Amino acid sequence: MGQLFLFLLAAAVISAWWQLMQGRQKARAAAGTVCDNHGLQLLDDTVSLSSVTWERSGGRSRIIVRYGFEFATNGARRCSGSVRIAPRNALSVTLELDEGRLIEELPGAHGHMH
Repeated sequence: MGQLFLFLLAAAVISAWWQLMQGRQKARAAAGTVCDNHGLQLLDDTVSLSSVTWERSGGRSRIIVRYGFEFATNGARRCSGSVRIAPRNALSVTLELDEGRLIEELPGAHGHMH
């Protein structure tokens, strides 16, 4: 019985890791799209997991995953941003700019984090 538990635990950890890596790829693509749309340069290697939270709203529970990243506004000035992925919802990209916070929802880009 103990071996079965350890196997199931290992399988769950591997599955979670795989989902987070897939989410990172989605976050990179979403951040790249928004940066391109605004003439900004995404610094690809900076996309990383920043948080995993459990949220209850409207009687439903869901996992929210956030990835942080950096981008350059003029080739030299670095700024930060984040991508929020929730199951079956559009991705949300936030850019922290000197002028203020820019938040874009990407329609049709669904995060399948389970």
